This record gives sequence, structure tokens and C-alpha cells, in this order.
Amino acid sequence: MADRVKPAPDVLARRLPGGAVLVHMRTNRIFELNETGARIWELLSEGLDRQGLLNRLVEEFDVDSDRAAAEMGAVLDQLGREGLVNAI
Repeated sequence: MADRVKPAPDVLARRLPGGAVLVHMRTNRIFELNETGARIWELLSEGLDRQGLLNRLVEEFDVDSDRAAAEMGAVLDQLGREGLVNAI
């Protein structure tokens, strides 16, 4: 996956307590994100690259870099496979 991705324009996001829901308007599929996934989505919307995302996750969730990188990678891979993000 690219170093920098952004939310696809045909995805609607709604923040909920404990996470978020994404609706892919092109496919009408609904995706649920946990708190970490929701925060990654928000940070992608701010235009952060992978390193920026990692730094913020480590800081905000008080986790070690390896764990944050693994979780971030899994979320970004899933978002990419589902067409919810685009490389920039």
C-alpha cells in the first residue's frame, strides 16, 4: 500500500461512541470500525502519511510502536481491499 492514502470520495463516515460506521456508496456495503480504526480514518482525513499516523496512534493510545504499526497496517490493508481509501 502507498505511503499516503486518503478516504475515497464515495464513502460516508459517521462517528459513533466506541468507533465509526463507513458506508461505501458505490457498493452499498456498510463497515464498522472500532475506536482504533475510527481514529485512523479521522487521521487519514487530515492527510497524515503512514509515519504521521503511527506517531499519533502511539501517542494517543499509549501503545508501543510495533503494536501500533501492526494494527495500523491491518486496518489500512482492509480499507484498501474494500476500496474505501485511495492512494495519493
